[in-house]
Amino acid sequence: MITRYADRSSPVARVGRACVLLGLTLLASCRAQEPARRGQEPAEAEVAIGAVTDELLRQGHRAQPATWPTYGGDWAQTRYSPLAEIRRETVHRLRPAWIAQTGIVGSFESTPLVLGREMYITTPAEQGVQRILRLDSTTGEVAWQVELAGKAQSATAATEDDHLPTHFGPNRGVALYGDRVYLGTLNGTLLALDRKSGKQLFEVQTLSPRLTGAPLAANGRVIQGLSWIDRGAVQAFDAETGALIWTWYTIPSPDDGGWWGDWVETLPGRPAISLDRNIAEEKANRRRLADGWKTGGASAPMTPTFDAATGLVYVSTGGPDPTAFPPPAEPHPGDMRWTNSVCALRLEDGSEAWCYQFLPHDIWGASGPTPPILFPLQHEGRSLDVVGKLTGMGNLYVLARDTGEHVSMSDNYIPLDETRGGPSGVNLFRGGMAGTLWSPGAYSFDTGLVYSANQYVPGYFQPRREARGAGQFGNVAAVDPSTGRVVWQQRTDRPQAGGVLATAGGLVFSGRTSGWLDAYDAATGKRMWSFRVGAGCNSAPMTYRVNGRQYVALSCGGHGTLDPQGGDTVIAFTLAPPPD
Repeated sequence: MITRYADRSSPVARVGRACVLLGLTLLASCRAQEPARRGQEPAEAEVAIGAVTDELLRQGHRAQPATWPTYGGDWAQTRYSPLAEIRRETVHRLRPAWIAQTGIVGSFESTPLVLGREMYITTPAEQGVQRILRLDSTTGEVAWQVELAGKAQSATAATEDDHLPTHFGPNRGVALYGDRVYLGTLNGTLLALDRKSGKQLFEVQTLSPRLTGAPLAANGRVIQGLSWIDRGAVQAFDAETGALIWTWYTIPSPDDGGWWGDWVETLPGRPAISLDRNIAEEKANRRRLADGWKTGGASAPMTPTFDAATGLVYVSTGGPDPTAFPPPAEPHPGDMRWTNSVCALRLEDGSEAWCYQFLPHDIWGASGPTPPILFPLQHEGRSLDVVGKLTGMGNLYVLARDTGEHVSMSDNYIPLDETRGGPSGVNLFRGGMAGTLWSPGAYSFDTGLVYSANQYVPGYFQPRREARGAGQFGNVAAVDPSTGRVVWQQRTDRPQAGGVLATAGGLVFSGRTSGWLDAYDAATGKRMWSFRVGAGCNSAPMTYRVNGRQYVALSCGGHGTLDPQGGDTVIAFTLAPPPD
């Protein structure tokens, strides 16, 4: 059952039929808005979006503000909007336009996708039930909903033998392509639904027991990163038939170069930080644990990034699985390729173009598979096309997009503690959750900065003992990728788990796990506006403009680990009329 609250105030004056086609199907009426400002396109018509094309996904929201057609707004995952109706000078007038409640309370991490008045959202799973809904993006009314009963393992049903935490049942959204909606379910299947009706068109089983990330659709393929799998993988399926095209494994077999790597002894990009390794002992363990690559972890749960110019798909991987290397082995012998990495794969056949590992031999649990971001960069007199990767260590790596060559590494935007655990236990300032984990970042074409939402969760590390920590907080940070300097940080009362949105209105939006949505000055980090939603906001905000009004929307439902404030809310904001 859906409960909906809508704001029916602030009508927008209708002023004729000055409409822009932009490859979309026009309806009879058009609406006007206030004059275009910096970063804004002219007001578009009220539109019904036709088939979702590769060109729409490539250019994304930046070229067609009436849409947010893919998880990161475009294939490059910039999460940047050229809209500026909501800006520093007007954000104080931002109010809820509508609120929809899905009836499923859980870790609500789905980013809404929008095509004109169509909004698509997925819920988490509770008691074995998950839903996908199509809403009206201007009112929150439900056009259709599909209940995926039996396709979602209950967040409370997992047992110790399953190796799945009992709180974990999120889903981060869908992919749109042609006239279809694609969804990875929490029982490991990839579904294709008809966009207009919600009718199921195909269902295929992946290698994974559960899928949490939104798929990527590109060039007739649907790319799905796999979650909660012994040996991480990415799979590509035919968008029309669902046929499997290729599978790429994140942990290479011995025949493919092996997981042990180069036995590096310092942190890549920061040679002053030692990884404190006993290489001889690790090599001995490699011989004893020769099959560790089969269960080495390195899941790829988040949406991949795609560059049409190079034909490369960029995948972020998580950390190693400690159960792959039981005592008395030193955990994770070798570099454990390709854990904690970004890898570039050829879309055509899934072959590996290059991989870069940010944290070899991870003993801290510093997994951070947040999506890579593609952007242009001026660096030391050179114009570069780069891929930026925010990490669980709390910094930004910048790499050449075509070769993976290291370009720069930022200062830390959370404290980095190199302490190792010991038999008697030790407090670490980087516990099991810190830095940028799964929260997607954003790049602003106005400021040239990369923005991130981060976690700071100290912990107590001791063998066979539950971690504990105090003093948890988060921050929203801005990093200059050309210099590596942290330009600003704004501390928050709880760890940040949602993500960020940057706009041409000079604003950065991010939700807090404590239940607030905030808008920050993109240049200075000053908090300009806040709204208490009530449930933890752990999805990344997005924006769109329909009928001459800009909206900012996100889902809020709490998080099983970081915050107990559960909810089931999708909420969209727009500007209230200015005072007379």
